[in-house]
Amino acid sequence: MTHQTTVAILGAGSMAEALIGGIAKTNGGKAPHITVLNANNRKRLNQLHAAYGVHAAQSYEEAVKGKDVIVLAIKPHNVQEVADSLVSLLDPQKQLVISVAAGIKLETLESWLLPADTAVIRAMPNTSARVLASATTLSIGTYATERQLAFAKTLFSSIGTVTVVDEQQMDAATGIAGSGPAYIYYVAEAMLNAAIAEGLSPTEARALINQTIGGAAKQLSNSSKSPKDLYKEIMSPNGTTEAAIAHLDHSSAQELFQQAIHQAVKRSAAIGASFERDPIHKHQ
Repeated sequence: MTHQTTVAILGAGSMAEALIGGIAKTNGGKAPHITVLNANNRKRLNQLHAAYGVHAAQSYEEAVKGKDVIVLAIKPHNVQEVADSLVSLLDPQKQLVISVAAGIKLETLESWLLPADTAVIRAMPNTSARVLASATTLSIGTYATERQLAFAKTLFSSIGTVTVVDEQQMDAATGIAGSGPAYIYYVAEAMLNAAIAEGLSPTEARALINQTIGGAAKQLSNSSKSPKDLYKEIMSPNGTTEAAIAHLDHSSAQELFQQAIHQAVKRSAAIGASFERDPIHKHQ
């Protein structure tokens, strides 16, 4: 991403700020080339302007006119309403719309956005974008070009890694990577509570847990071995790790965790299906 690239972000929630913060870190901490619009919370826009130097727009026209990329960083149930507000404002010859709304399929997005040949890419970053460590998944729409896909890859590469998948794989990617940081924080919470119960102070426990999780992630990234091979290497007969893993296996913890992820994937698919059930668009 270059300083000349202009981006409009519609929405000012946690994902929007994660994107803004990550991009700003690659530009000296500020992002004046980003315009943000949040129709319901002017105070929030002022906070983002103060923190990152973004331009706070007051209308959809001000936000999107002349911008290279429009990012829909809003809740799924608000996407169609926002799409309606963009009618006559989009230039499909020059602009790319990227949606980070979970679950909503490319076909649905394309049917909502006018002109009808608007280029759309679906993205699923995660909140690790704040520390330039997002695992972002992209899927390309009918009218988006390979050049625009390359542009989107460059944009999201500024906040982490990018993987391009077929549309059919986006729900799985959402359940794994989109929600993934929350799973790690959930495990960290369990470790923290256990550590405190065993007599460590919260400060001591957090220092140990943060380094342990970070070190394990680094080892997993740098090794060709499977996760199972790596945790088995730590286990010694009748040792501490074996005792912990045996208890988790006895409790079917891994199966429960997999079921939880399947629930996230199913929810992503259900969100998309809920919009498909009403094929009549307001513009028709």
